[in-house]
Parts: sequence; structure tokens; C-alpha cells
Amino acid sequence: MNKKTLLASLAGIAVLAAFPLVVTNPYYVHLVETILIYAILLFGLDIVVGYTGQVSLGHAGLFGIGSYVTAALIMHFGTPWFLAIPASILGTALFGAVLALPALRVTGPYLAMVTLAFGTIIQILINEMSFVTQGPMGITLTKPSLFGRELHETEYFYMVAVFMVAALTVVHFLLKSHFGRAFEALRDSPIASDCMGVSVYRYKVYAFVISAALAGLAGSL
Repeated sequence: MNKKTLLASLAGIAVLAAFPLVVTNPYYVHLVETILIYAILLFGLDIVVGYTGQVSLGHAGLFGIGSYVTAALIMHFGTPWFLAIPASILGTALFGAVLALPALRVTGPYLAMVTLAFGTIIQILINEMSFVTQGPMGITLTKPSLFGRELHETEYFYMVAVFMVAALTVVHFLLKSHFGRAFEALRDSPIASDCMGVSVYRYKVYAFVISAALAGLAGSL
């Protein structure tokens, strides 16, 4: 990370930290909090679409899986939120692998159709599996509790902001590693990447799994 990028990152973190102190209206705090959650989702989508050049239209389904895994664990099993969030990340990553293994055998519009169908199937399952998801009514949860006290809006904002900054940091270093270089190489020329020893299919699966994990985190939050 160069000096200019570091300064920009620190300035962004400072703005996030100061926002709830300057804007005290809970609606606007909740609005920015929601933006941060969707930013985590988009970090993952950017890995698949931006860095590997794959068309994925099923991220809403992965986002929903992350949210309902957390909701079901907390509602039905009384799981603490700090265990439910990692479970959602791992569970959604597993679904991402299950989606990627057959879907990445095809390319272009066929891949788009497969991922779109996946998202539609997840939506149908969420509506029909009322014994887990409460059907179209959904599941309503309170905010997480810390040391026996439920977080209020501003405290939850900071919790989401910490997760967003952590996700951004992980994605930054991941994309600066050999994974990021492999993703860009297979996006620009899959044939050349394969000739250079980069397994196109394997790295596409990696991209889907990482992207799904971030979607799971966003859904859980």
C-alpha cells in the first residue's frame, strides 16, 4: 500500500468514526450503516465480475443465505452472534463452492443463466421453508448484545464499520497477492493463463468461494 492510498484509507476511517458524532439522526446513521453492509457485498462481487471477468447474477441468493443462516441459528438454537457470523461466512462459502463447481463449466450468457437460476431457487426455498425461515414473513432479530447489553444504533454502526474495514483490508491484501494476479490474468486471457500454469477453473472457483464468503458476512450483518 503506497503512502497516498494509506492516507486516503485513514481519512476514510476518520470520516466513518466521526459520522455518528456529527449526524445524530438515527435514520441517517442506519442508512450509512446499510451502505457499509452493501459495500462488503460489492467487495465480493467485484472479485468475481471485476477481477475474474465472470458474470454472476446470483449474489442476491448468497446474500440471503448469509442472512438466514444467522437468523436461523440465533432464533432456533440461541447461538451467540459472534458464532453465528462465522457460521454464515463458512456456510455461504460452501454454497458458493457448490454453485461454482458446475456453473464455471460454462461461460458467457450460460454462466449468467445458471447463477440467475441459483438466485431464483434460493428465493423460492426461503419462501417455502417456513419451518426455518418463517416464509414470506421473514425473521426479525434484535441488535446484537455485548456484555449483556443490546447495542444501540450508533454502537451497531461502529460494529458494522469495523467489519467493513476488516473486509476491505483482507480484499486489498488478497488482490495484491498471487491470487489477485491470477484473477486478472485469467480475466484478460484464460488461454494464456492456462499455458503459464495458472489453473483457470481452480482460480475461478477460488474467486466464487471468496466472493460468497463476503456475501455471507454482509447478509449476516
